[in-house]
Parts: sequence; structure tokens; C-alpha cells
Amino acid sequence: MRKSTGGRTRPTLWGATALVSLMTLAGAAHGQQYHQAPMLDGTDLPPVEERLPANPLVVTPVESVGTYGGTWRSALRGGLDNAWIARTVAYDGLVRYNREWNEIVPNLAESWEVSADATTYTFHLREGLKWNNGTPFTSADIAFAVELFSEPSYGVGGFIKNPSNPVTVEVVDDTTFKFVFEKPNGVIMDELASVNGFTVVSLSKDYCSQFYPKYNPDAAAQAKAAGFETWELWMTDRCSWATETIRWANPELPMMNAWMIDEPLTGDASRATFVRNPYYWKVDTEGNQLPYIDHLSMRVSDSLEELTLMALNGEIDFQDRHIATVANQPLFFDGQEAGDYRLGENVPSNMNTMVLQFNMNHVDPKRAELFQNKDFRVGISQLIDRQEIIDVIFTGQGEPFQAAPRPESPFYDEEMAKQYTEFDPDAAAAAFEAAGLGARNGDGFYTFADGSPLVVTIDMISTVRPEWIDMMELLQLQIEAGGIDIELNNIDRTLYYEKRPAGDYDAQIWQGDGGLDVIQEPRYYMANGDESVWAYRWAQWFQGSRPEIAEEPAPWAKEQMDLFNQLRGEGDPVKRDDLMKQILAIAKENFPVIGISLPGNGYYIARNNMRNIAEPMLHAYLFPTPGPYDPFQWYFAAE
Repeated sequence: MRKSTGGRTRPTLWGATALVSLMTLAGAAHGQQYHQAPMLDGTDLPPVEERLPANPLVVTPVESVGTYGGTWRSALRGGLDNAWIARTVAYDGLVRYNREWNEIVPNLAESWEVSADATTYTFHLREGLKWNNGTPFTSADIAFAVELFSEPSYGVGGFIKNPSNPVTVEVVDDTTFKFVFEKPNGVIMDELASVNGFTVVSLSKDYCSQFYPKYNPDAAAQAKAAGFETWELWMTDRCSWATETIRWANPELPMMNAWMIDEPLTGDASRATFVRNPYYWKVDTEGNQLPYIDHLSMRVSDSLEELTLMALNGEIDFQDRHIATVANQPLFFDGQEAGDYRLGENVPSNMNTMVLQFNMNHVDPKRAELFQNKDFRVGISQLIDRQEIIDVIFTGQGEPFQAAPRPESPFYDEEMAKQYTEFDPDAAAAAFEAAGLGARNGDGFYTFADGSPLVVTIDMISTVRPEWIDMMELLQLQIEAGGIDIELNNIDRTLYYEKRPAGDYDAQIWQGDGGLDVIQEPRYYMANGDESVWAYRWAQWFQGSRPEIAEEPAPWAKEQMDLFNQLRGEGDPVKRDDLMKQILAIAKENFPVIGISLPGNGYYIARNNMRNIAEPMLHAYLFPTPGPYDPFQWYFAAE
């Protein structure tokens, strides 16, 4: 067995300027005096010493020990904007990443051991952990969550529902349990340390078992009495079991986070609020129970203009999501003094401002054949004047770049990042000829080989990145000048996702995930999951989750999948990295998707009196910024 209270995941990304590590892993010294927030004084809660575990997690503040109080104001763009809550409230799994994103460190679990064959992971919870309602948090809650997420009627579940390597949970005692896999699992710790790690610690057995027939034989009847057709719908409503969209809609749902639901996020909410969890299990170096900030208040609005105006008026204390756009940056820079805020730097994990994905699994065989042809994709790439896009849209920030690991990544390959990025219409014409396109018609556009019209429709969602509209309009002009007729289709996000299983779409765009989190987010390097839009049906073949639409992949894609299965079963991180390099080499050779440019650094907005905020921050979703920088130790300094 390999014993650990922390595990290295990849070489340091930040070099000599690495931020100071946040975690003091040892427990509080014997006889430590604990303190609570003044807002809890005079309540009928047990003393703070009884609410904390025997070994609270001691957190070293970024700058200084803080003071209690205040409300952190931010905003959500619409009632389905759960990602901001996940990044600010919910980053508390069994383990977590440190601030440098180069090590996995203890969290709810204070230690763990890994079997030599990487099939058994034994975790030890902190003794005396409690949900925010005061009931014990134990190994039984982990087992219950895995049991619920394993239900066939629950659609997804990450590693819990991986058909190629199922997991079972063995409860040893209240604080000890084991994840036991059928085959080696070398990547589970990264899964648990990411934003996805919230899943296995999100369901209280004491509360949620009342909705489950196995533990409550009357659950089906009680569900109907409560107005639900099935117990599954009842469970979904009360425990957010089957959908992320209502996870924050039930104030009764127990949580282990620093703040708990106060005003829920419902479909018609104009605001969602959170209040400190009196049973939160972390303290600072002086024994002050965290968090420092009492309340979180999130305005819910579909209007980007309203959110931007709130920030300019000093009505947002910290935020980057939605408002920190390229177009807004000059406004926010000029408004710092009037709004009493500052701009901090985000270093993105994204490797691209936009990735263009042609659907190789199109239901139209003629289109599928064309989009699978590498020469066609190369020709499209060589028609894109990336420098014009960078200069016009991003005021010169960034550089031409394909879908490839970022320069800061240990997987960086300059040839992969720069291939086919030169604007070269003559080379594009030669590539189209090699791809077998027909001659140009009277309008100057290429046809299919049989002479039929070729029009490529590119789906987009402008609400995700406002700059995509301008990018795509420029890109359309550039590609059409080279002879490919392009139509832009700006659609609703729901429809955008619904089109994928049907397979009846030409191309879609998205941002360039996987620049630093290369192994964890390989969607553009291989067809590994639902976000590999360029080969959605190959990904279903790999996952085994939708056999009715799965298609057998091309030999090169199957080779990648074999390598990735080896990687997932490899316990040695050096060998995992070598396998990933082989996967990337195949991606480099076959060029499945087209990138535009390497993003420049982003920014966040923070009120001038908000302290303990790190700068710069590495910015990602799997490393759910700002969560790994511990907002629970942020505080408002006296002005």
C-alpha cells in the first residue's frame, strides 16, 4: 500500500513565482482554543469546539488572519448558471488541489492509501465531521451517494458509472471506507480533486434516504402524495439527484460547504443567497472557525449589461464569470477608482479562444466522409487569417495557436501548436483538391465531388462568449473568400446540446479546454466523451453509454482509446504522462479540430477592501477558480 496525506499530480506549472501553499496539514495543536463568528453568538448552537471535528483542517491565509462579517456580492447570468456556485461555494470534496495546481492535498479525508495495483483506495475521514444541520458526516454517506448515483435512472456519474471499470464502496467504520475498482484506476484522485469531486460528498444518507424505496418502503406513495409521479422525481426535487440545475433549490438539503443555502436558486429567482455554515470544519492558524464572510448574495439576471453596470458601480465584490470579457476590459480598467475595485490577473487553462469542430460522425454519409478527410480540415485552417482576428477582436493579445497544450504545460509541443496556422490560400486550394472537392461554381464556392452544392453550417452560442459573434463573422468572410460557403447558426444552448446525439449538424464551436489540464480534459485530442463534438458517436463507442448511436472509430482514434485505457489504469504518473504524449502525437498527426489563437491572460474584479485574494490565479473549471484559492478565507478589511 502507498500511504499519502497528499499526492503530486503533475510538474509545477508556475515555476519560481509559485504561490505560497495554502494548507497546514497537521491538526490543531493540543489545547487549541477555537473562536466563532459574532453572528453565531447568542444562538442555541452547541459550542464551536463541539461543532468542529477532532482534527479541523487548518488553513493558512493568503495574506493575513481575517476578520468576520460582511456580504460577498456577485451575480449569476440566469437561473441555470450553476457553474459560478460550483466554483465559489461547492469546492469541498474528499480531497482538493493546492493553490499551485501541482499537488492533491487532504480535505474532508485527512489521509488515504492506494494499493500497489491502483485498484483499492482507502480513505480516512476527519473524526467528528458534521453536515450543516449537525448530523454526522460518515463513510455511510459516501456509500449512499455512490449507491444513488449508480441507479440506472440517473444518467451520469463520472467514475461511479464507468462501465469499463465499475467501483464498489466498502465501509470499514464511520471514518474509513474503500473505493474498490475491478481494474486499476490511476486517475481517480484527479477526478476527486476536481470540481467533479463534489458528487460523492453531496448526499446525506440521513436526509435523502427518506426519498429512496430501499430505505423507506413508503417512498413511492409519499412521492405521489407530495405531487410527484415517481420517487425518482421526488428524490430529484429534494436532493438534486439527477440534475445539476436544481442542486441549489432546496434549503433543507444538508451540505458540507462553507456557506449553506439561504434563498434558493429557483427558476424565477432574482437572487440566490447563502449564509455561513456553523458546522464548517476548517479553521485559520489562530483557531478562528471559517468562513470569515457571513453571507453571499448573487443577483440573477439574463442581462450582461446589468451585470457589467453592477460591477462598474461597485456593486460586485468579486467576480470574473461573464463580465470579465475582452470588450469590457477597457471599461473596467478606467472605472477602478470610481467603482472602488481593482483588477487582478487570471492565467487561463484554456489553450484556445475558440475551437472549430467538424462533425466526423454526421448522419449524412457524404458530409461525414468529407469532414473526416484531414486535407479538408487542413484547408479550412489555412484559410483563417488568425492574426487579423487577434488584432481586431483581442486588440493584439494572443498568438495563432491550434488545439494543443499551452506553453506552460509539460505536454507543450510547438509543432503541434503551430501547424497549419499560416494564412495561405494557395496551400488551402491544394488541400481542397487533395480532399476531392469539386470545382468552384458560378458563385466561386467549391462543390462536393459529385457537383452538388456544399454549404457548411456552423452552430454557435453567443451567450457563452460574446466575442464569438465577431470572431465568427470574420472567420466566415475569410473562409468564404477561399471558396467554402459558410452559414452561421446562432442557437439556444439547449438545442445546441440536443443536436449532438442526433448527429445532424455540420460543425460547432467551443472554447479551448485542456490547455493545462491535458489528461483530465482531452476532449480535443481524442474522442473521449460528450464534449468531443467532432466525433460524438465515436465517443459513445468508447464510453459504452449510448450503444444505440455508437459508431466504431477510425483505427487511429481506436489506438488513442486503447492508450487512454492504459493511462486510466496506470498508477505511475510518469508512465501516465508518457501514454498521454503518445495520444497527443496521434492527435498531432490526424489534426481532428481547428484552433484559432492562444488566449491572453484574463482578469477578475475585486473590491479594494476584499483581502486574501491571490494574484495571479490559474483559471480553469476542473480546477474551479476561485475555489482552490479558498474564498472561505477571504475577508473585508475595515475601510
